[in-house]
Amino acid sequence: MKKLKTITLITNTELLNIRKTLNLCHKLSNVGLKRIQIREKRLDKKELINFIKKIKENVEEDCKLFLNGNLKLATELKLDGCHMPENAEVNKIDLDQKIQLGRSIHQNTLNPNPNNIFNYFHVGPVFPTLTHPSQAPITEKKIINLTKNLDNIIFVGGINLKNVEKLFNYNFSGIAVMRELLLSSDVDYTFLKLNEILNGKNKNNN
Repeated sequence: MKKLKTITLITNTELLNIRKTLNLCHKLSNVGLKRIQIREKRLDKKELINFIKKIKENVEEDCKLFLNGNLKLATELKLDGCHMPENAEVNKIDLDQKIQLGRSIHQNTLNPNPNNIFNYFHVGPVFPTLTHPSQAPITEKKIINLTKNLDNIIFVGGINLKNVEKLFNYNFSGIAVMRELLLSSDVDYTFLKLNEILNGKNKNNN
């Protein structure tokens, strides 16, 4: 059976406040969202822990939660994974074997999987993005090289309903989106339409 491509929601409570983000997570979880990356730059530790606990309460059990950048906290809170920035150093001794570890990969990343400890990779930005406005999209040559050498590639950066089909030129396992879902006027439609484009009609994201 063909494995379905995943959709990861990336949170940002500077764009959509905590209450609305929790409502959105609940709503999307009910229609098939299976991955959330908690990417909060401005929340202090107490606020972040409370936010994570509330997300857990608001989503289905099969929705996996990934914390951005804080492996220790992700392990303490028994999250499914931790997503690390490109230049983060991770020692195998620090890893809980149950936790999935992801890494961001950009145009100038030289060694995409040091020590073979990463389970998945966010590759991008694949399109111009407001999250990193000064960063040029990753080149086609770089993407092709990465997809030949890595499994579990998740594309990120500027992905929306109008351009997602362009990604089918490459091998990938899913997409990660922020604004296209957080700022959607009809988030159920946007999510389900993205999923339909990726996987065909009547398929649940997993």
